[in-house]
Amino acid sequence: MDRSDGRVLVIFLIAMILFAVGRLYQRTVNAWEAWKGAIKAAADAAAKIPGAKSAAWAAVWRMIFVGTLTVVLVAVIANAFRYI
Repeated sequence: MDRSDGRVLVIFLIAMILFAVGRLYQRTVNAWEAWKGAIKAAADAAAKIPGAKSAAWAAVWRMIFVGTLTVVLVAVIANAFRYI
């Protein structure tokens, strides 16, 4: 390794190793940030679940009420036409 070609090769190998280590480090940092973002998104979504659940049940009960009211109204109108 006394020749300059050998030194260039060693520097090139060291640079490649440092590049690979840097890429692995950056991938680790990105994965960590994505994980923290996923945890935050899950926490935000979990906070919205009770409100969404109560809104869904309110919609179901409203539709049951409207359906019952419609059936009663149709029955009253059908009864009224029977006597006309």
